[in-house]
Amino acid sequence: MIFSMRSAVLAWAFATAVCGADLRAVDGLRWYKGNTHAHTLWSDGDAAPEVVADWYKEHGYHFLCLSDHNVYLGGERWVPVAADQYLTPDRVKAIQQRFGEGWVSLDQKGDRLKMRLKTFEELQAHFDEPGKFLMVSAEEVTSKVVHVNAVNNRGFIKPAQAFGNKPLRLILAENFDAIEAHGKENGVPILAHLNHPNWDQGVTAEDIVSVGGERFFEIYNGHAGVRNWGDRSQHKQSTDRLWDIILAIRLSTSADRPLYGMGTDDSHDYYEQRIGLCNSGRGWVQVLAKDLSPGALIAAMQSGQFYASSGVTLERIADDGKSLSVGIHGEAGVTHTTHFIGTRKGFDATARPVLDPAGNPVPNVTQVYSEDIGEVLFETKDNPAVYAFTGDELYVRAKVVSDKPQPNPHAEGDLETAWTQPARPY
Repeated sequence: MIFSMRSAVLAWAFATAVCGADLRAVDGLRWYKGNTHAHTLWSDGDAAPEVVADWYKEHGYHFLCLSDHNVYLGGERWVPVAADQYLTPDRVKAIQQRFGEGWVSLDQKGDRLKMRLKTFEELQAHFDEPGKFLMVSAEEVTSKVVHVNAVNNRGFIKPAQAFGNKPLRLILAENFDAIEAHGKENGVPILAHLNHPNWDQGVTAEDIVSVGGERFFEIYNGHAGVRNWGDRSQHKQSTDRLWDIILAIRLSTSADRPLYGMGTDDSHDYYEQRIGLCNSGRGWVQVLAKDLSPGALIAAMQSGQFYASSGVTLERIADDGKSLSVGIHGEAGVTHTTHFIGTRKGFDATARPVLDPAGNPVPNVTQVYSEDIGEVLFETKDNPAVYAFTGDELYVRAKVVSDKPQPNPHAEGDLETAWTQPARPY
């Protein structure tokens, strides 16, 4: 099993987080809405970074990470302006109209026109507003299908080499260690989260379990190509199922090794809104913090003081060691069903490989585990929703599902949902 130094350093924080909390906006604490995963023309997004930042600020977000692939948003980057490019003349004109003529830097050489992309520091200077909106630096550290977001970095973080048949779990561990080392070298708090485990070939539950330093993953990702709900044809289990497998295995051996769930957009497409594209506004986190600063936000998330959402707003999450209570922001005509999901001590931990039609194990897919893992322990439409611990649970988490369809969903039929972090009796 692969363990990062981060595991020992942060053990106390996670042990505290899963043993009791009362998360609500009191005593100077506030809920801050943010997205830690978005792309721009700095990598494979279709819009300039200021267009993306402006969308999030105008739509009521409090913080945003532009996490382009294997790049820090610094130095000079020029992109072509042409009718057959993402950056068309009409889009440049719209940027000029929105931000002013002096905002845009253009370079004309012959018949080739280019525009300079704004750096993180320039975006920060323009968009940051104390207590209202914050740009947080980020990078999607990308090696093959292993993508890990580094939040609050201070420069480029080199991804792990992914040559030949190098195991994905080793690549994952090396990326987490590189992000941790970057934070220490620069003297800044830094957070790493695994992105879209069900995208493309994917990352298995066993891979994630093996990496001791991994504390965050995307339970929900709004990218059109991510299989949040699983895919039988590809032998993909849902991210909810992956989460329960990982929590059960980890917490059965060490109470201070939970995995926390993130909600993100992974947005790439900003000029057309529809199912099948990777749009903004689908997934986010709500973080309970003392102020709107990178340090406060990261400290809160490292202590589990946040939840993931694709539309449902929670007002309070209370765990007193005897029960888990979830207070939901109600809407007229909308019903919320809260599923309390958990695994009990002494669960059946046996696993078997997934077999193809010829009876051969399918490589690089999560194994099949007992239904003891991730049981729905209780369901209720009450608000607040309350689950009384019996004392034999390894953990309990709440998934709140609305009967309200998600606007512009990741997949047809999606309902607005929220996911709390795991709690346990004590």
